[in-house]
This record gives sequence, C-alpha cells and structure tokens, in this order.
Amino acid sequence: MDAPRRGRGNNRLRHLLFKRKDPGAIFSEPNILTLIRLFSSIPFFVLALSTQKEVYNFIGFGIHAVGDILDGVWARKFKQETILGAEIDIIADRVELLFFFVNFLFFHPHLYIPIVLFILNFAFIDFYLSYQFVKFDIISPNYFFKVDRRVYLLNFTRPAKFINSSLVALLLIFLPSLSWLATLSALSLIAVKSFSIHLLIKKRHLQKVSRIQPETQPLSVLTEKNQDAQGTIDVRVRNDRA
Repeated sequence: MDAPRRGRGNNRLRHLLFKRKDPGAIFSEPNILTLIRLFSSIPFFVLALSTQKEVYNFIGFGIHAVGDILDGVWARKFKQETILGAEIDIIADRVELLFFFVNFLFFHPHLYIPIVLFILNFAFIDFYLSYQFVKFDIISPNYFFKVDRRVYLLNFTRPAKFINSSLVALLLIFLPSLSWLATLSALSLIAVKSFSIHLLIKKRHLQKVSRIQPETQPLSVLTEKNQDAQGTIDVRVRNDRA
C-alpha cells in the first residue's frame, strides 16, 4: 500500500513542479530559483567587501551565472515563463552584477573606465531596453523576435545574452592587462543597445500611427467617391431644370 501512495505522491509533486504556468501567474518555480540565486549571491558580495577577499566576489558572480542559466532553462523547458518572472529576472541580474562590478572596482580601481561604462550600460540603457517587453504584449524579452528580429538577434539570443552580461566581466578577470578590450566591448554594448532602443521607439511610433488612423478608406478613394457623388448631383440638377 505504501509504494502506490508514494508513487501517487511523487506524481503530484512532479505535476506541481513541472506544470505549465499561465503567463500572468504570480508563483512559478523559475521565480523561486531567481530569488534563491539573488539571496544566495548577495551574502558573498557583502563578504567580499567586509573581509576584503576577492574570492567571495567571484563566488557571488558564479552563483549569478549558474542561477541565471538554470532559471531560464527551467522556465523555457517546462513552459513556465511568466511576465512577473521576466521582471524579477531583469531586476535580479542588475542587483547581482552591480554588486560584482562595484566590488571589482574596489579591488581594481585602475580599471575604472570599462567598469563605469559597463555599469552605465547595464544599469540604465540595457535595463530600459529589456523592460520594453511590457509595452509590446509579449511574455518576456525572449519573445522580441515577434516585435523586431534585429533587436532580438542583437540582444536576446543566447550568445547575445552572454556577451551582454558576461563578456566584459570575463575580460577584466582574465585579461586585466588588456583593459582596452573591455572598454571597447562596453562601448560596443552601449552602441548596440542604443540602436536597439531606437528601433523599438520607431516600432512603437508606427503602431501608434496605425491606431490613430481612422478606420476608413484612403483619401484618394474618398475623393473619387466624392467626385462621383458630385457628378450624380449635377446630372440630377440638369434633369430637374429640363
């Protein structure tokens, strides 16, 4: 008897964990994973500053990287992507990476140029770009291909995400003597994000114009109809006079 009960209990647990979620749902397992990696990484970032041991900063960055991959894969594989999850993910990424880069600046103040440029991009420009998904009726930035293919390819494919969040950090960690590479990468990210924002603003403007236009026929068609109507009136007037 115990074995069948355990089997049914395991099936219920699997159903709860891997059940497809509605995009508007508040609770989802990927959201929990995002919060776990956020609150697991922060103590290590704090430890790095309080003990002045950089290894803790790298541990926090590692937790961020692994957790960011895990919650995203889980959400897509089990169809548990939600709007709230996307918002939490965007915020968690900024909190974790800003902790990492501020700490990194403390340990390596001579690398301030690429660090400041990255923070400027990731905390403001990229944040603004990523959060635009809420204005286009899509679940998350992963679906920007439905809005603009170029924006999606430049920013939200897996390689683009890696370049966006990890390239500058890895260059600073492993190639600090070539800081110009990290600076060039940060400047390139700013250019790509700014161009992408321009594309989305243009797209939204076109959408607004299409909504504002009256649901009538083109002006040329209306003009032709008015001319036809005027001709009919003139004919009737002549007939009445006759």
